[in-house]
Amino acid sequence: MQVEFLLDYRSPYAYLANTQMKALSSVVYTPIDIVAVMNKVNNQPSPLCPPKARYAGLDAGRWAKHYGVAFSPNGALLQAMGTRQFDGALLARAALAAQELGVFGQVNDVLFEAVWAGSDDLVTEEGRSAFLRDRKIAATDLWRLASAPKIVERLAKQSQEAADRDVFGVPTFFVEGEMFFGNDRLNFVQARLRYTSMDGAIV
Repeated sequence: MQVEFLLDYRSPYAYLANTQMKALSSVVYTPIDIVAVMNKVNNQPSPLCPPKARYAGLDAGRWAKHYGVAFSPNGALLQAMGTRQFDGALLARAALAAQELGVFGQVNDVLFEAVWAGSDDLVTEEGRSAFLRDRKIAATDLWRLASAPKIVERLAKQSQEAADRDVFGVPTFFVEGEMFFGNDRLNFVQARLRYTSMDGAIV
């Protein structure tokens, strides 16, 4: 049985969830523009107050320790996103381009790591080229394709479809149409997979 994983690289919790996906038997990865989705469903969280922001960082760090994975947010990249010097949706479009080029398996994890466990320069064109070259990912057209109209349209389509399915954040998972939100709900996802009979009824 498949699990659909809706993701956006701007979410630390999507990063954390992604580190656990290999434990699931069959995963379909669906990149979306979570900012566009949130706007569509009127999910407009207020800016984090300093104490809440500090706690959010501690919480994500605790989850990373629990999973045994690195957590070191890319401050320069996140700042560029926050000041709109860099369009974070480009990362989701790069994932779609990677799917089209047949290199998603190579690109997905390293994109998440670049944002939440690295210091790569993804803001500049030179940095993005070096990012692929340093990891020996043979997809020289990836970033160009990520800005192609067909990829822009595909991301918009997947984001609209996510909003139509009542998605309001990431990571979101679907198992046979049932939605689960948050990396802290992966135990429910696993239980849904484990205790589902052949005809789809939970037993």
